[in-house]
Amino acid sequence: MSKPMPVLKRSLEIDAPPGEVWRVLTNPELVREWASAYLDGISIRTSWREGDKITWKAPDGVTRSCGTVAAFKPERLLRLDYPDDPRGPFSDIFEIAANGNDRTTRLEFTTGPLAEVDLAALEGPTDEAIREIKSLAEESAQIHGVR
Repeated sequence: MSKPMPVLKRSLEIDAPPGEVWRVLTNPELVREWASAYLDGISIRTSWREGDKITWKAPDGVTRSCGTVAAFKPERLLRLDYPDDPRGPFSDIFEIAANGNDRTTRLEFTTGPLAEVDLAALEGPTDEAIREIKSLAEESAQIHGVR
């Protein structure tokens, strides 16, 4: 029996309400900022409707990855599935929970399952992307006076 492939999980507290975290995860301009941890200049194209296609484009217009929006529950859950990825099928899952006071948020991010070598290559960029999501959400909350 083969060993199940691992997933990469990260969680953090963000000093911003769930709505600001959600905005950072779904606004194409803000996505471009935090996703640059994986590839500088990458952009996302999607309607953000469950079942619809999601496409990541490199700055030169080449498609880097395609998948579907598997779950879109505003301020709670965003799941992107990549069933045809060359590394094998995997998902990116963003789970958002208010910390009781609606002024701080817990973000849980999971990607995988992927081979250990692929997950190892994603660790550094993922940590950088998560830090940027936190920074963007906290900055946005401060600008909008919601924290």
